[in-house]
Amino acid sequence: MARSNSYETAEVVRPRGEALPDAIQKSAQFFYINHQSVRIRIMVARPSVDDPRGSILFCPGRTEFIEKYFETIEDFLTRGFTVLMMDPRGQGLSDRLVEDPLKSYVASFQDYADDLAFAAEKFSHELPKPHIVMGHSMGGCVALMSVISGAMNPSAVVCSAPMLGLFDIETSVTAWLIKVLSALGFSRKNLPFQKQDRGIPVPFEGNKLTSDLPRFKRWAAYFQTTPELRVSGPTFAWISQALKAMTYVNRNAPQLKIPGLIIAAGGDPIVDPASNADFAQAAGIDFKVIPGALHEVFLEKDEYRDQFFENFDTFLEKQGL
Repeated sequence: MARSNSYETAEVVRPRGEALPDAIQKSAQFFYINHQSVRIRIMVARPSVDDPRGSILFCPGRTEFIEKYFETIEDFLTRGFTVLMMDPRGQGLSDRLVEDPLKSYVASFQDYADDLAFAAEKFSHELPKPHIVMGHSMGGCVALMSVISGAMNPSAVVCSAPMLGLFDIETSVTAWLIKVLSALGFSRKNLPFQKQDRGIPVPFEGNKLTSDLPRFKRWAAYFQTTPELRVSGPTFAWISQALKAMTYVNRNAPQLKIPGLIIAAGGDPIVDPASNADFAQAAGIDFKVIPGALHEVFLEKDEYRDQFFENFDTFLEKQGL
């Protein structure tokens, strides 16, 4: 197995030249790896302990990138975990997949799952077991797909507001129409009536992600200062593949044969918390809800973030992880 220093070093984005958080500066390395002719940016961060507790293998959500999770990565490092995270293909500083780099496109959600599995295999020498696969929103769907499809075989899976049911696609007719239009040649065209214009964040007032203004500003600064990170609304192909992935994961919930925890955001206007509860019940895994939290629990106020980590810690203790 090649050592990590044999890979191409990747850049780290710092809005307005801000310093890296201490824990990231001391412990994290950033690389590019190539999978299926796509260059994927990877971060591996190691805790400051001689005997790590295990590894978190994390897939972010749509439009997201590694730096957005620095605070959360520090939370995992403090708990003694090594952390591997990727920029999913088509976003962050990983390769974009279509001519317009702003378009949110993927050929299949299985590609996301296979990328994460490939990265975990390539860096296996630096990822102590047990392995916990995690994801938020789109990444939660990907994390579950990676396990159900057999791409990954971790000790547990934990998801924040996994994308298993979307409020914006309220009827089967809408879903059918999106799939048909994608098949008829609209696959690389953006879905109409999206509020996010060319990857610029919407104003804080009325946003669907978080009620925490400082964290919102910190997240928005990346897109405002670094055009290379921007991603606009989803294409017909992305939504079509998302619907296909959600159907696959939901239908195969009983095939999830490892311990799991789903944490839903009670005030989520994007992912239907009921879809999270239904999946957890069908899969026979743990389910918790954080009342009042908007979609991005990791960017939410401390009162909501703390509840996530309380549930996370309790789950790990219960599973002996």
